[in-house]
Amino acid sequence: MRIGLVPMSAKPYHAGHHHLVKSASLTNDEVFVFVSLSDRIKKNEFPIEGSKMEKIWIDELLSIMPENVSIIFGGSPVRKVYEYIQNEDSRENTITVYSDIVDTRRNYSESARLKYMEPLYSKGLIKFASEEFPENFTRGGDAPDISGTKMREYLLKGKKDLFIGNLPEGVRGENIWNILTFLTEEKKEEPKAPLIPTSF
Repeated sequence: MRIGLVPMSAKPYHAGHHHLVKSASLTNDEVFVFVSLSDRIKKNEFPIEGSKMEKIWIDELLSIMPENVSIIFGGSPVRKVYEYIQNEDSRENTITVYSDIVDTRRNYSESARLKYMEPLYSKGLIKFASEEFPENFTRGGDAPDISGTKMREYLLKGKKDLFIGNLPEGVRGENIWNILTFLTEEKKEEPKAPLIPTSF
């Protein structure tokens, strides 16, 4: 059996992420997409709340996923890939990890593979899509030329058309924009009851 693993923070999910998922679905029997639901809040960046992305997944993204794709929420996506490989019982399945070449080099060094992916890695049962077919997973090559950084910049600068234009086909871009740009109301503290002096 051929299994595809696609780790992603996806804050927000864009056409580049969908290219990875679709590519994995076409060449594997089963695909598992590991998605982080933690907040991404950094200085000088548009903040992306995990709860908003969860709503977007439920409202928009799950419906456009290929049939052989399962979405697994929560935790570190990269760690989930390592855990899946470490827990793999079959010695016949071929597992391919899908991420762009930069993320592959950063997250799956040769030393980490030898430490955490044995014995499957040495047997050739663990593959990395961006190394096998670099042209297919290079931004601006066969993959869409878009990044999470660029999408957050569009959100920050109010460039709605560019943001929506880089979302995957089949979603309601206006709805995704509205969910992400709607300011979450801060919880107001309940007014404290005035202290009533008591006499004894």
